[in-house]
Amino acid sequence: MIQLKDIGLELSGFALKNIHLHIRERDFFALIGPTGSGKSLLLEGIMGLMPFTSGQLLSKGLTMNFMPVEKRNLAIVYQDFALFPHLDVTRNILYGTGYHKICSKDVHTRLDRLVETLGLGHILDRRPHNLSGGEKQRVALARSLILNPGVLLLDEPLSALDPVFHDGAKNLLKKIHKELDMTIVMVSHNFQDVVCLANRGAIIHQGEILQQGDTLSIFEKPNSRFTADFVGMRNIQPIAVLDGKMEVGDTGLNIRPAGLPDTGHTRMGIRPEDIVLNPNGSDLWANCFQGRVKEILNHGLFLDVRLAVDDTEFEAIWPRSYLRDYGLTPGQTVNLAFHRESVHTF
Repeated sequence: MIQLKDIGLELSGFALKNIHLHIRERDFFALIGPTGSGKSLLLEGIMGLMPFTSGQLLSKGLTMNFMPVEKRNLAIVYQDFALFPHLDVTRNILYGTGYHKICSKDVHTRLDRLVETLGLGHILDRRPHNLSGGEKQRVALARSLILNPGVLLLDEPLSALDPVFHDGAKNLLKKIHKELDMTIVMVSHNFQDVVCLANRGAIIHQGEILQQGDTLSIFEKPNSRFTADFVGMRNIQPIAVLDGKMEVGDTGLNIRPAGLPDTGHTRMGIRPEDIVLNPNGSDLWANCFQGRVKEILNHGLFLDVRLAVDDTEFEAIWPRSYLRDYGLTPGQTVNLAFHRESVHTF
């Protein structure tokens, strides 16, 4: 669908470097990275608002590098929604149709469908200052979708929303992707949103792509320390393989992974939610240890528990109910466990 081959973009003090991406038709593709990583700049380059200085941008095999914005069959929605304050909702949605050759009948057919899909019927006469954050988002989406773009580009679509609207907005984006059967490219720094929405994605950092592929593969099998940290992998420790066993650093603690590390892998990581409390000391898990609770951070819905197994520290995410069910307290000795497949090396 969209391919970026060796793309570069030079700015004062920042550059996109050697970007290679493949966004397939009907993908929900996420560009993921911290603030200042270049993800929004890359999105604007695809849109044509920031011309790439090197490389090739292709859409269905056709070069788009010098194609005017209005001919790219793309639409972009910014995180601040950029609605026209002097126009009501209907006129905001219809604004772009005046610059495209769309017959009046098609315009009204599309408008009716979007009003129904996005639930806009009760606010069509309102102006933006009378809309909630969630309503503004839906209007901005409708304004882009009415042009029937081949690809919808979303720049941090959820970051400007209050928590009360957040889940509803995610469900809306899922609905749009499914019902309109379209390709979506989303920029985000929130990996939890990405896991919920996107089937494929790429990690970008300091203008370079570090990893791309299926979202769950990135989530479960990060290929670098930065990617591991960014996607929430914890329990990152140096490792060594001795006599066919994987040892954590020089602590003497042996870990049983699903397979011994590939050549060049020097660290392991275990997601904190994969470390379980094993109150009865069951041997159902390949890795079972006795440890001491060092610290409990109560996050309301869950506990962030720091544990020490001899000289090795682990971090686990456990339900808040464990405080009640097991009397969990700092200093307590507990049994913890995790499966072989939970051990990832890089």
